[in-house]
Amino acid sequence: MIDKLHFSLPKNIRLKEVLQWDFFSVLLVVLLFFRILVDRSGLGAVVGLALLGGFFLLLLFKLSIPKYLLFYTGFFFLLIGYAFLNAVYLHNQPFFSIRGVVRYFSYFAVFILAYYSKVSFRQIFILYTLVVLLESVLAVFQFLFMGMERPSGTFINSNHFSYFLVPYFAILLVVYRYYFAAFLIFLLSSFLGGMGGVISLLLVLFLFMLRYARRWQKIFAILIFPFFLAGAAFLMQNRIKELTDVTSISERLAENQAGGGSSLVWRIVTWKLMYDELVAKDGLYTGMGLEFASLASPYFLESSIREPHNDYIRILLEFGIFGLIMFLFALYYALSRMRRASIIHHSKTYFAIYAALAAIFLGMIVGNIVVLNTLWWLLLAIIAIKHKEEKLKKTDV
Repeated sequence: MIDKLHFSLPKNIRLKEVLQWDFFSVLLVVLLFFRILVDRSGLGAVVGLALLGGFFLLLLFKLSIPKYLLFYTGFFFLLIGYAFLNAVYLHNQPFFSIRGVVRYFSYFAVFILAYYSKVSFRQIFILYTLVVLLESVLAVFQFLFMGMERPSGTFINSNHFSYFLVPYFAILLVVYRYYFAAFLIFLLSSFLGGMGGVISLLLVLFLFMLRYARRWQKIFAILIFPFFLAGAAFLMQNRIKELTDVTSISERLAENQAGGGSSLVWRIVTWKLMYDELVAKDGLYTGMGLEFASLASPYFLESSIREPHNDYIRILLEFGIFGLIMFLFALYYALSRMRRASIIHHSKTYFAIYAALAAIFLGMIVGNIVVLNTLWWLLLAIIAIKHKEEKLKKTDV
């Protein structure tokens, strides 16, 4: 069991494989690791600029981007470019608006760096494991010795940590079938206190059972499912008690009172106020521009003191209805491609990615996930490396 849980990681690292890494492979791994370590410190932008610098070096020396990739990302860049110009036109803040462009461009850059790196899926998963172990130990320390009710490790808050665990949970469960380790990750997410993260993990578990479980395993899952819920309920009892004020939603909406109450209540009221502001400013169809829903923005919403905590609302605010429609289509396309790839290649890894994406898209209803660099950098690197390895298999055949 100890070996299965990868507690003996150094024995599993093949030094010869690591020594084959080039400069860009080392850069990728170092930046992925440090981006997580500096998340709370506010130095993430520095790591992001270093990533973009590495990308342009790669572009200069050894890169020719595949045409099909340029085609797919062309629409993405057109949408980001439009939202940037819209923000500059409406708010006259070109220097701040570029912040969003850099963030979203870094997602593309990390995918390309990972695709052309010599890092394997196994190696990136070992890095993922080391990060999760480090952050878990730090979170427990913060809870026991620093009095933090909702510890978050080096992440900005515990929700970010919870969503970061979703792809890791999916890979443990689907690819490696480490059920006990996956259960510990579920308990860790519950301990962090984020309901969105826990619900996302439950969706991964549900999709896994639908796809891979035999009849006796489904019966067993039904029997042990109450233990999952009991563990989550025990670790999240304070968050569950907060939900008793959901009956006040209509009253708060009538009074435009967003502050106070449980996290779910203030979210729902705030979404309504944000939508009303968007309509009042004639931005429903075209949006109010990039970073309009960012709390650090000098032209942030007047109706809230918090970010939307709903990525679909965020996209509507910044990109308008047309942008939201494109965003929803992109999510559907990504899910369908991953599911199809898992069937064609008989790949558990692709299915794990599919399940993780589905869970993350569900979590977007109550989270600020689309702007989580720590999550997307690592997940996009995993997708790129897996895509590269599948193409190499085809070439060898």
